[in-house]
Amino acid sequence: MAFKANDSLTEQIAQYLGKKIIEGDMPPGERIQELRIAAELEVSRGSIREALLILQRRHLVDIYPRRGAVVAGISRDDVRDFFELWFWLLDRLFSELATGWRGDDLAAFDARLTALAECEAAGDWRRYYETGVELLGAVYDRSRNRYLQELLADLLPQSQRCLFIILKGGSARMEHTLAMLTGLFGHVRARDVNAVRATVAEFCKAYTELAEASVGHFAAPR
Repeated sequence: MAFKANDSLTEQIAQYLGKKIIEGDMPPGERIQELRIAAELEVSRGSIREALLILQRRHLVDIYPRRGAVVAGISRDDVRDFFELWFWLLDRLFSELATGWRGDDLAAFDARLTALAECEAAGDWRRYYETGVELLGAVYDRSRNRYLQELLADLLPQSQRCLFIILKGGSARMEHTLAMLTGLFGHVRARDVNAVRATVAEFCKAYTELAEASVGHFAAPR
């Protein structure tokens, strides 16, 4: 693994392991072998442990006394609780965007919506997922509340994990997501906060149901 100078070593390790968890290369319930990973990445075991604490805060691993860290599973209750909080936060962000955008603020979002449409037309769900994550990041960056930004950053990996499984489910899911996002940003452009909030609520309901239907992918073995 090549490390970048502009991010801390611990954060880069957390992102490396987080990506493996998000994309299913490390399945729920798998015990994380600290020594093996430290040797593989040529870093200290202490750095691995610090990275695991970050992943615990981001809800991707569970850490148990005398057992160590394991990849976290997600139950149906977890799905409902997560999406309830996540979309409550998105409701606030999109409502603020609708009332606060100026000039060409929406141009970057328009470009990503165009990219999503191209991915959907090509049937490229993985690139669609990556572009969707970029779009989320751009929405998050609109917040000027640093505490909210920290909370959103900690929730992002869990949302990525759910989005990855949902979008992997087929072209119909990409098409449905794009239609909702296009409508949502149309309401943002029109500064129609009531329509924005209604669309976010619809989005929440649809994605909660899709994630619940996919919960078997997240369940840790008993």
